[in-house]
Amino acid sequence: MDLTYSFMLPLLQAFQKWSGSYGWSLVLLTLFVRLILWPLVAKQTESMQRMSMLSPTLKKLQNKYKGEPELMQKKLMEFYAKNKVNPMGGCLPMLLQLPIFFALFATFSGPPFGDKPVQVHVKVVSAKDVNSTKKETSGDNIPYVSKEGALSKVTVFPGETEISPGGKIDFATRAVDGSLPPEFKVEWRVVKDNQPAKEDAATIDQEGHATFLKEGDYQVQAMVPGIAKNDSFGFVTGLGKVASGMALLQPQNFDALGLIIAFGISMWISQKYTMSTSRPKDEEMDEQTRVQQDTMKILPLVTTATFFFIPLPVGVLIYIVLSNMVQSFQTWLLMKKPAQPLVGIDELGLDDPLPPSGGGSGGSKKKKGPKTDGPDGDSAADVNVADKPKDVEGSVSPDAFGRGKSKKKKKK
Repeated sequence: MDLTYSFMLPLLQAFQKWSGSYGWSLVLLTLFVRLILWPLVAKQTESMQRMSMLSPTLKKLQNKYKGEPELMQKKLMEFYAKNKVNPMGGCLPMLLQLPIFFALFATFSGPPFGDKPVQVHVKVVSAKDVNSTKKETSGDNIPYVSKEGALSKVTVFPGETEISPGGKIDFATRAVDGSLPPEFKVEWRVVKDNQPAKEDAATIDQEGHATFLKEGDYQVQAMVPGIAKNDSFGFVTGLGKVASGMALLQPQNFDALGLIIAFGISMWISQKYTMSTSRPKDEEMDEQTRVQQDTMKILPLVTTATFFFIPLPVGVLIYIVLSNMVQSFQTWLLMKKPAQPLVGIDELGLDDPLPPSGGGSGGSKKKKGPKTDGPDGDSAADVNVADKPKDVEGSVSPDAFGRGKSKKKKKK
C-alpha cells in the first residue's frame, strides 16, 4: 500500500482546503499523525515507567541469584507476568511508527513541497549490440498535486531503452493515475555518472527531444514540480527549500538553519525529560545506566550535526521539530499519571536467605564408618560422630553402645 499517495497526500489536501495554507496544512497533518500515534506513545511510556520501577528489583534478583541463573530467570518471568510487563513492549510501538515516518518523509520530499525527478535509464552501445526491446514507461512514478488540488501519478515514456551513438528519442510524460492539468510541465535533464551530461555526449531540450552522441549509461530525468515549494509560512520563506553544509550560512537559508537548531534543542529537552522521569530518584546508577544516559545526552548533538550535511526539505524540518515538541508534551501528560504499583515482590524471596546450592538440610555432615549395628538396629555409619563418647585420648570408645570390649583372638 502506498501510504504517501493513498493516505498522506489526500489528508494534506483536505487540510489545505480547510486552512487555506500548505503551512498550516503541514501543522495540522503533524498534529493528526501524533493523535493517531497517541495509543502507541502511551503504551511505550507506560512500558518505560514500569521497566524503570522494575530496575531496583531486577538488580536485587541478580545479586541474590547470581549463582542460580535458572531460578533467577524463572522468578523474573513470573514477576513480569504478574505485573503485565513486557521487556519488548517499548520497541513494538516504535517499529509500528516506522511506516508512517517513511511515508511522511516521502510526502515532504516531493510534490507539493519540492521538485522530484522521474528517471529513465538509457544505454548507448554500438549499433551491432543494440537490443531493440524497450520498456513502455519508466519503472517509477511520482505523485503530483495540481494548484486545484487534483492528485495524480506521473510517469515517463518510453521507458528503459538501448540506442546507438547518434540516435534520438522523444520523451514525454503522462498520468498513470488521475489526470494532469493542461499547464503541467516538467524540466528535462540528462545525467551521466551523477553529473549533468556534457553537450558532446548527450543533449535534451525542454520538449523532451534527446540526442545521444557517445556510448555510455545515461539517466533521463523529468523533474516534477512541487507547487508549494516557494510558499512561505511564518519566518520560513519556502516550504520546499533544500539547503545543507555551507549553504545554510547564506541569509536566504537562515530559516532552514534555525529549524535545524530548533530540532536539536527540542530533542535535547525531550531526552532530558525522559531521562529524569524514567529512573527513580533514589536509584543509584550502575555503569550500564551511566553509559546509556551519556549516550542520550550526546545523541541530540550528533543528530543535529548530521542534519547540517543532509539536504532535507524545510517541510521535513518543520514536521520533525513540531513532532518532537508534541511528543514531549504527550510524555509530560502521561508521566503525570502515576504508574500502578508493582505486585508480587514479596513472592520473590528477596528478604529470605539464599537456599544452599549443595542440597541437604544444612546440618552437620555424617561420617561414614564400618557398618556396625547399633543397639536399636541402626548402622553405626548413620550415627553422628560428634555424638559418640570419646576416651581420654579423644578417640571413640568401643563402649559407645553399651557393649563390652571385643576380645582379641589368639593365634594358635
